[in-house]
Amino acid sequence: MPTTDGRADAHSPSLSDVFDRDSLSAARVRVDAQQSIYAPGDDDDAMYLIESGQVKLSMSSAAGQDCLLAIYTAGEVFGESCFAGPGKRFESAAAMQSTVVRRAPRREFLAEVRQASAIDSLVRHLAARMAERQTAVFDLVTMDAERRLAKVLLQFAEKLGTEDDPYLRIEQRISQEELSQIVGTTRPRITAFMQRFRRLGIIENSRQRAISVHRQRAREFVERE
Repeated sequence: MPTTDGRADAHSPSLSDVFDRDSLSAARVRVDAQQSIYAPGDDDDAMYLIESGQVKLSMSSAAGQDCLLAIYTAGEVFGESCFAGPGKRFESAAAMQSTVVRRAPRREFLAEVRQASAIDSLVRHLAARMAERQTAVFDLVTMDAERRLAKVLLQFAEKLGTEDDPYLRIEQRISQEELSQIVGTTRPRITAFMQRFRRLGIIENSRQRAISVHRQRAREFVERE
């Protein structure tokens, strides 16, 4: 589940640079852990930059089944669904830990993107988000759930982890319920897969419920025929 903060080449400011422009009225908002930033049905018409903490995006079916779409961290931009036009949010965004975000109204943000000559960065950012969703659908169709879990753990480790050679240690807690939502399977199956990954040396538990992912073993497991 790769993500991007809209970084571009040296000739096009990144989207995070746009948030730093003095002419943009981007309000700084503190959000407690597990609290909503916006929810389905909200009249929220803004883009967000994460200054610190973590944010998860999710959707729920009419029957109440949850699907975790993505996890974003400091320096990343989210809220692209506002570009669908004025209307209500169809996804939810919530803080996974104590988080600080900067909120910029869509019209002001777009005006600043134009003024900063950052249109290329915005287009790349939106294309990357689309590619993420397409890859997630492709994996759901072509990979079994166990390999999808290994891929998700590897991506989280490369995104959030700290080097502990040959492992990447994920200090941030990601629950098995959240893993089941993003992998698209049940929590008992996630538990069984995690136990097998420990036996294979793909993951190991460290202090305070942190998970360490063996980068090479996880990659080999994902890429196996």
